[in-house]
Amino acid sequence: MTKRDFIYVALLVSLTTGSVIDAFTGGPDAQGFTLNDLTQLIATVVLCVWWEIEDAKLRGGTAVTLTRTLTIFFAPLGLLAYFFQSRRPIAAAIAFVAFIGGALLAIIGGAFLGEWLVAA
Repeated sequence: MTKRDFIYVALLVSLTTGSVIDAFTGGPDAQGFTLNDLTQLIATVVLCVWWEIEDAKLRGGTAVTLTRTLTIFFAPLGLLAYFFQSRRPIAAAIAFVAFIGGALLAIIGGAFLGEWLVAA
């Protein structure tokens, strides 16, 4: 596994853990912005930007400052821009859907795991 792959796995673990913590703390029903929300926000942005940098190194290029800035302010849009800058259109669309799909599966899986652990 490359460093880029480890960063993506860390992102998935972080998203899963955040969903499990939400189940225990009532996060989805909590009023306001929780500490878990802040932690997840920072971890997600840092890991996505770091993943972009490592992916660019592996592909022999550099991550453009604009895409990194977009990723910081709105990660899905920044990632989409990065994928289309670094890959052909079809490959970019597939890679983006796979990246975001994995993240969504991690969040949903963590939510189910958390609810199951709370009920047990």
